[in-house]
Amino acid sequence: MIGPLRRSVLYVPGDSEKMIRRSAAMPADLLLLNLEDGVAASRKEDARHTVARALEQMDFTGREVVVRINGLDSAMGRLDLAEVVSLRIDGICLPKIEKKEDIHAADAALRAMETRAGVAEGTVRLHAMIESAAGVLHAAEIAAASPRTASLIFGSADYASDIRCRPGQDRMEFLLAMQTMVLACRAAAVDAIDAPCFDIRNGDLLERESTQARCLGFDGKSALHPDQLPVINRVFGVTAAEVAWAEKVLAELLEAEKRGRALSTLDGSLIDNPHRAAALRILQRNDSKLNIEN
Repeated sequence: MIGPLRRSVLYVPGDSEKMIRRSAAMPADLLLLNLEDGVAASRKEDARHTVARALEQMDFTGREVVVRINGLDSAMGRLDLAEVVSLRIDGICLPKIEKKEDIHAADAALRAMETRAGVAEGTVRLHAMIESAAGVLHAAEIAAASPRTASLIFGSADYASDIRCRPGQDRMEFLLAMQTMVLACRAAAVDAIDAPCFDIRNGDLLERESTQARCLGFDGKSALHPDQLPVINRVFGVTAAEVAWAEKVLAELLEAEKRGRALSTLDGSLIDNPHRAAALRILQRNDSKLNIEN
């Protein structure tokens, strides 16, 4: 059963059957089978058919499977959508989303295709790529535009090009965009996924970027290479210490309720309902992690 945990999102080239097959054994929470950027124009049709065959033939062992299609404003994108909707996918990733109307159009197209394919309405979720100034400025509207929306995914390379910045290793130039995305996601109750670390052999940089995104409130991070997954899963995962703290918080607040109190102290710190909510989120993420790993 697919859980809500999206610590790691692995980009998988849609034109490589070998890499798609290998991805099923990778420790990624979400596999993003990519038909858009990263696939040469001359290979896009072959990539679509390769992804379709894989979806028909393969068992992805409980991984969430999402196809990143070409833009729905193109004939290629509409063909992508038509071919994969009926093929046991969990979601569609929409590139370069800039306004709520982009989501509305995708929602309407999906409803029609689900009906024709005999798939229950609302089965296919939407993951919206935020890759421009307009996308960031409209992030709240985009995140709330459809109940299908599962996440907003930051596309930092296109974003940097669009706003003409030169990002450094501390990514200070992205902080406003990243915080805006997190606020939009929290308000709409969807996940926020950070952009990948493009220096795929730099483990220290990946650690710093992942920790930064986790501190800002992101739920997970994209990966361009399977070797990046262990670090991402660890940083965005749940530690034994966090689980122990959550269990103690819930136990202490339960005892406080029996005494007719809404708050208490734990290890010298005041705890109340916000701490209860945080504890429940930790335990939910831990349960989801166990479901994925088992």
